[in-house]
Amino acid sequence: MSEMRKTNIGLKMAWGTLCFLIVIVLATVLIAFPGQRHPVAPLTLRFDSKIDGELMETLSRKGADIDLAQANWLVAKDVPELSGLNQQTYFNQLQVMTEKVQSVMAKMQADGYAGTDPKDPQTRCRRFCSAIIGLHFGYADEFREENLTQAQLEALYMNPKDLFLAGLLETRQGSCVSMPLLYLVIGQRLGMPVHLVALGKHFFIRWEEPGFRMNIETTSISKIAWTPDDSVYLDIEGMKPDQLRGSDLRNLSNREVVGELFFTRMSYWHAKGPKYEDRSLHDLAVAHKLASEDPAIERAFDVLVNHKSLSEYSMNSHSKQ
Repeated sequence: MSEMRKTNIGLKMAWGTLCFLIVIVLATVLIAFPGQRHPVAPLTLRFDSKIDGELMETLSRKGADIDLAQANWLVAKDVPELSGLNQQTYFNQLQVMTEKVQSVMAKMQADGYAGTDPKDPQTRCRRFCSAIIGLHFGYADEFREENLTQAQLEALYMNPKDLFLAGLLETRQGSCVSMPLLYLVIGQRLGMPVHLVALGKHFFIRWEEPGFRMNIETTSISKIAWTPDDSVYLDIEGMKPDQLRGSDLRNLSNREVVGELFFTRMSYWHAKGPKYEDRSLHDLAVAHKLASEDPAIERAFDVLVNHKSLSEYSMNSHSKQ
């Protein structure tokens, strides 16, 4: 708990940056759709490309059977800046890292690190987190800066290498959007009880199994930062428990995780400009279909359908209502 508290100041800075980024990017949606232009039709789902077909096949599986490594790849592969990482390289890198985490955890068991019972939840969780930290990924410095201009913020959100797992693998640096995905994907491959959790536009990992529940801050790159206390995140966001809505602070299903990936890509397309308007609208529609209980996705979708004012949307975004 103490390590988690020590990270709060840095997290406030980073989370504030990300939340402001989302507001700016989604505000562009409203500017692009004044008056009665395109009331609902652009939000019609279209699965007419090979990539969408693969995603539909992936999403047709039962929730627990959705391969999140594959889903991450299929969502990111259309992003131009990530074209240098091919599919085989992506999966090879994940396989090497998964095997390394598994090997390190086995050595920890042999050495008696964090206990001797391999079935003890806290022991397993600590070993897993330590092994992931041992992969030596970094937290992008840009997300630590304060007082960025709007232009700088938009430019930051246009860099998909800070937003997607494929970008994280390429640069070995990420954000609170991409770094939890590393824990989630490797954890799924190793059968660990890890879940993605969202509050505002911050993501973290929760380890949950009978008798043990722990929130893990994945942007801590030198030591484990964890807490069973959800109020830590509420305090950082300046929220009260009665302000929670929808999927706030609960474990997301695999299908909802894919929805969050589409929402991230939607914001990326909008940061790229009007040329990518159709792609952005399509991604928002898919995100809403898969993760409609996410308050941010719900608000963005509602704004586009009902053409609310920019001031009303901005107020709602900050108040978490």
